[in-house]
Amino acid sequence: MTHVGSPEGWINLIESQVPDILTLVIDTWEAMPPPAANVKEDAVSESLCRLLRQSRNRCELPFRIDPQLVELDPAAGEDQGRMDIVFSPTIPREDIYFCLECKRINVRGKGGIRPYFVEYVRFGMFRFVRGQYSNAVRHGGMLAFVLNGDVTEAIAGVETNIRALYQDLGMAAPAAFQASSIQPADARQRETHHRRLRNPAPFVIHHVFVAGDPNAPALPEPSAASDKNTRKSARRRSQ
Repeated sequence: MTHVGSPEGWINLIESQVPDILTLVIDTWEAMPPPAANVKEDAVSESLCRLLRQSRNRCELPFRIDPQLVELDPAAGEDQGRMDIVFSPTIPREDIYFCLECKRINVRGKGGIRPYFVEYVRFGMFRFVRGQYSNAVRHGGMLAFVLNGDVTEAIAGVETNIRALYQDLGMAAPAAFQASSIQPADARQRETHHRRLRNPAPFVIHHVFVAGDPNAPALPEPSAASDKNTRKSARRRSQ
């Protein structure tokens, strides 16, 4: 017998909230002003998080929404990671949550459009599979900001990289995207199923691809000198 005071009960509790979380994310994105074509990832995820909190308060959903959280106890041998947006039920366990990892895709710059498909996989999906994020639970989320608006092409590009890295991702061949089990009719949503290195429980990543405006202007890019000074300041702060 399980109950809400047990770890299994808490895990089931957060899983029961996943459909509401994904619906909240998509509805909130659609209400946001479109981001610039080359906006930084943190700027978009932080703006989204602020609006998610406002939307959650109107809906009275039973979880906190926090940006840029660090899990203090990732899987053994894994570094701590800074999670983009975290949905946590009000329970006395800090490792029971739904993590939404955000990544930019199809970013327009001076040299054209950079896809960032492989970064989505290596610096997003891998963090779940290796236990850096969400090691105690069975579900996590990836949110792709498709800044040029071409969601169909973005899904195909990410899937190509998933197929190339499927063994490292703990996936069975042919390692294709599956339709969302939560919203199967929504062409923006997919899911993938994984086996993690240090946790025998199957793990599901819910993928949401949201479109930016293909006509959105780009922000001015910093000069080489100012970019160098920014990196120096960041190094000093980290020392």
